[in-house]
Amino acid sequence: MTKDDFLFLVETKTPHEFIYKGKIYNMTFDKAADGSTIIVFGPLFEGERFDSVGEFLNRAKIENHFFKDMLDIF
Repeated sequence: MTKDDFLFLVETKTPHEFIYKGKIYNMTFDKAADGSTIIVFGPLFEGERFDSVGEFLNRAKIENHFFKDMLDIF
């Protein structure tokens, strides 16, 4: 997955699931109390909430790797 592919998924609020080293990761979307979109990402059933794409790209990890650094691997 490229960064553009990722941004398209976020813009269209398309849930995405992938496998990395035998572990299933899931990205879904939810609404905050103020109505803004929240990204929920992490191992299946263990998702962490991120308030924005910027926060997601700066904090989301797969094992010990930042998600943003792995975009071209998927």
